[in-house]
Amino acid sequence: MNSATVRQFTLTLVVVLGAVALGVPGNKWVSAADQSLAGPQASAVTVEPQPTPPIPEGDSGIAARYPGDVGIENDPDVVFVESFEGSVDEICSHWESAAGMPIMSTCNEVVPGSSGKQSLLLTRVTGGTGGYMDGGNLYRRLKNPDGGYGYDQLFFRFYMKFNQEHAPIHHYGSGLVGFNPPTPWAQGGAGVRPLGDARWSSQVEPGKFDTWYFYSYWQNMGGSPPRGQTWGNSFEIGVPDRKVDREQWICLEIMVKMNDIGDTNGEQAYWLNGRLSRDRDGRVTSYLGKGFPSVGTWTYDKFKPYVTGPGVTWDYAQGKGVPLEGGKPFPGFAWRSTPQLNINGIWLYRYMSQPEKGTSKVWWDHLVVAKKYIGPMTPARH
Repeated sequence: MNSATVRQFTLTLVVVLGAVALGVPGNKWVSAADQSLAGPQASAVTVEPQPTPPIPEGDSGIAARYPGDVGIENDPDVVFVESFEGSVDEICSHWESAAGMPIMSTCNEVVPGSSGKQSLLLTRVTGGTGGYMDGGNLYRRLKNPDGGYGYDQLFFRFYMKFNQEHAPIHHYGSGLVGFNPPTPWAQGGAGVRPLGDARWSSQVEPGKFDTWYFYSYWQNMGGSPPRGQTWGNSFEIGVPDRKVDREQWICLEIMVKMNDIGDTNGEQAYWLNGRLSRDRDGRVTSYLGKGFPSVGTWTYDKFKPYVTGPGVTWDYAQGKGVPLEGGKPFPGFAWRSTPQLNINGIWLYRYMSQPEKGTSKVWWDHLVVAKKYIGPMTPARH
């Protein structure tokens, strides 16, 4: 195999095995019957309510200083940049694992105001392309100045565009991950609550194109019926839908902040086109941390912000759902139980579990990872 084929095979294999083997790093396995061993569910954690802290929005980030993103890679707070310029082979060489190269091509469609000449286009067609049936993947670790991998807080921004007939997406890996030890390939673990010294992941997904939502795995995630299995948790139930526009460039930015060991003061947030999500009363819903939103209710693995009614949680001892007091502050995130687990990887993937009936296209462009808020791209000066 050549290097490109090896990269494609590696990540495809990991995605498949992760979905069925339910493994975690370091031979640390948690069976479906022992989900509760990884830590208390978030719904059982009680903290004091806090107002949502101020956090940047709009054109107040790093990108405002670099019109068209020209030179943004030289900013001292920028960790990684992918401009999606050059050939497919050149683009994939910037990543440690790449799957779906047969469906990748370069395209002269770019974000308005871009200084670049092209984007990366991933086209999924009926019957697959060259035997490849999935949606395309890119993964790499994030080096730090000390020569290792990982950070305690990162922001990740990139642009995407979906064609009008794009099929529903099973999972869309637009997010940040942490593995201990960090590996040059992504790790699976579908349906399993990870151990706090092994892994965590969080992404923001478009799903069936009706709204955006978090999909997060960590040691305190909630279980769900019928066996208490843990699928990615979400936190904006009951919030007005955030429309997923087609045939338009969308700027998505995600932030994750790790917790102090023994605390639940980890955080995460996402922005769409530079704006946090809010409920009908203008209260922020897409920025969560210890004590904020200041009130809400859990229904198994889903958090309903600013709801005070009763909820339900999975009781592993009884093997069923039991009533839960509602109207409690969000507990925050205990992403980890050891400092060796941090934010050490970025994973772009489009997991398509159903056979394609038409043609699904997604364009990716202007990806930046940084230690501070990035914000939407400022138009290039001409």
